[in-house]
Amino acid sequence: MDHFSGHRPAAKHTPDICQVYDLTISLPSAFPALGHARHNPVGPSVGSTNIDIMSARDSTKEQEKGRTNMNVDKWPNHLYALDVSRGVAALGVVFWHWQHFAYDGTELPENFQRNDQPLYQLLRIFYEEGGLGVQYFFILSGFIFYWLYGNSVSNKLVSVWEFAANRFSRLYPLHFITLLAVAVLQFLYVSREGVTFVYPNYDTYHFFLNLCFASYWGFENGWSFNGPVWSVSIEVLLYGIFFLVAYLRLGGWMVCLSVSLIAFPLSYVILQRQFNGMAMFFLGGLVFHSAVLLSSKRKAWATPVYLIAASSWGCVIVNYYFFDLSGRILELGLLGKVFLNGFPFYILFPTTALSLVLMEIHGAAQLKSLSWIGDITYSTYLLHFPLQLLCGLAISYGLLGKNFYLHPVSLIIFFMVLIPLSYATFVKFERPIQKTLRAKLVPQR
Repeated sequence: MDHFSGHRPAAKHTPDICQVYDLTISLPSAFPALGHARHNPVGPSVGSTNIDIMSARDSTKEQEKGRTNMNVDKWPNHLYALDVSRGVAALGVVFWHWQHFAYDGTELPENFQRNDQPLYQLLRIFYEEGGLGVQYFFILSGFIFYWLYGNSVSNKLVSVWEFAANRFSRLYPLHFITLLAVAVLQFLYVSREGVTFVYPNYDTYHFFLNLCFASYWGFENGWSFNGPVWSVSIEVLLYGIFFLVAYLRLGGWMVCLSVSLIAFPLSYVILQRQFNGMAMFFLGGLVFHSAVLLSSKRKAWATPVYLIAASSWGCVIVNYYFFDLSGRILELGLLGKVFLNGFPFYILFPTTALSLVLMEIHGAAQLKSLSWIGDITYSTYLLHFPLQLLCGLAISYGLLGKNFYLHPVSLIIFFMVLIPLSYATFVKFERPIQKTLRAKLVPQR
């Protein structure tokens, strides 16, 4: 497969629904560096958003508990720019998963042409690289947890029970509902087609793993049920590691940097997605420490960060839509490959997050009116596959044509259903049940 050549060859058979995050897969025409060393920890095309990453504006009380750092005390209560960027990344994952409609059962046909998807020339970067939004989610998650919980955990202001209860109330209810929904819908689909839709492992064992949020802890035999939840499963493991590190007061910038730099290469050898998630999560912690430094003692350093982020995105756009920059970089040999592989993870994403935080702190980002995009991240992430499965059933019953997904109108209608549904789910289900569970599980002192 050509790397970032601007043309993606016909898709190969990929039983591992998440070819995007497969170490063996290279990205041709996406983010400048994103393509070549395509190390995506998103599943078969399970790009998911560890979207628990507690909204950047989640709980004011939690923020107040964590803010024992005098520099952080001066930050805004809410970082709306991060919310919006998180929501955009989640929608990118949905675009990446649009290929699910091309699957023949649990396999992507060899003759699948990614550029046949609707509005490809306009949305090319999302179709090719949308799955990488998961890595951005891990980075944001690390940032948010170091911001809201780092000091409170290290100063013993938050107990293990309170921490776990807050995470459970945020993540589990919608996960449980969508797990049941997928189980029922897959039963109907299998009864008609004799094979599952996209994700192959549909059995009691994998249902139990999903029920325990352990769908991607290393015990699984592959993708199962609501596949995108794999990244949330890894996120749960990271919460435990984060709490231990913070509790032992080992959450400094040096530890964050060291863990990230050690875990990242390990992700190419063993436990790919788990170690990649760890590398990005602690990189998010490093972004937090950097933001503290650049918002107080080293304010002049913010300008270079802005310039690096802006020029990086400029290169991405040029590479993807105008000129094959990555091809030229690959001519440098091993050095070029290493650069392209690390570019999105250690340059593009962290400088983007850091720039957004600094702009918000300095009052330059006024995105409060768009913060709802971030609010619906988790629901968008967990609902889009069940909605796709419903479409698969509609095809099976003859209500939709097999190639309906190739038409722009179908894409527009899908998002017109998904976005309002996700918002309604957030407002009418996620938020109320989270409040109720927290009141029962963590009584106010």
